[in-house]
Amino acid sequence: MTISILKTAMQRAQERSFDASLPVAAAEEAATVGLRVRQRLWQRMVRECEAMAQYAFSTGRIVPFEVVEQLDQVLSTPDATAAATAPGRRGVDGLPPEDATVGSALPAEMSSLASLSVAHATLAQIIAPATPEAVLLLADERATRPFLYALGPLPIVRQILGLAILSLFVLLGVALSEEVNIVNMSKTMLTLTGYPLFIKEVFLVSAASLGSCFQNLQKINVVISDGTYDPKFQSTYWTRCVMGVISGVILSQLVYVFLMPAPTTDAAAVPATIGQPIFALFGGYSVDLVHGILSRAINTLGDFFRGSRDGAVENQAPARVTGPGAGEIDRGLRSGRPAT
Repeated sequence: MTISILKTAMQRAQERSFDASLPVAAAEEAATVGLRVRQRLWQRMVRECEAMAQYAFSTGRIVPFEVVEQLDQVLSTPDATAAATAPGRRGVDGLPPEDATVGSALPAEMSSLASLSVAHATLAQIIAPATPEAVLLLADERATRPFLYALGPLPIVRQILGLAILSLFVLLGVALSEEVNIVNMSKTMLTLTGYPLFIKEVFLVSAASLGSCFQNLQKINVVISDGTYDPKFQSTYWTRCVMGVISGVILSQLVYVFLMPAPTTDAAAVPATIGQPIFALFGGYSVDLVHGILSRAINTLGDFFRGSRDGAVENQAPARVTGPGAGEIDRGLRSGRPAT
């Protein structure tokens, strides 16, 4: 009896010690996660501040000496990363001090991470409309790949440029075929079959791809020169490339029939400089134009069918009877009984 009571007391003591160790382990894990997060924030802001400072100095922007001095003080600490992870000055009950309220001057004592964030925000305002992320991407690409940087400041530019060169070589190579002539180019996919149709489609797709790459390269160069490139829109440029090819095929194969006269046996009736290749090139370059044409056509058809349906509903409505006894006739129509 005494032995069982002693065992129960020991088990309860062990359970209480295990339960007490759980909050300690959770607190240590939370502190470790917070330390890693602060270190990543510190490293990211340091890299962006360096890139923004270089960008500001190279473009002739005016950087106040207070910002440079603040960066120098933060980065010249013996262990800057450790200083970033150290907590700043706190007030009563762990709350920020009274002189650290929003909109007031900076507190006398500030953590290195907070001081670095202030310098980061000031540099971001100086280089606007350029963004810190875009400036950092360009700086890293120039430092790590100097040879490829000459061909394009970012990988997306080099990839689309390579696709444009490939489309150009395919266009010139297929143009050497005897199947690419004025007679075949004046026909549509419904009037041409077999190998000539395949060569023609390859020719048109390469022309549309060339126009689409040309238009996307212009858009990317604008945002890169302004420093406003955003990597999250990288897939958008490839989507526009595919949409440009589709637009070129639609414009050269479908819209071409309505814009150009029907082909004749006389080959000289269609000039060599006007035809489906030109429409494919224009369609690849002007994706928004083809999208607007299709949207306008769909809206017109929708309005036509909606108007027809509304007219049919109005015609099915019973006519309003006027004149002597109109009230009795109208009530009889609504009740389903003939008026007396």
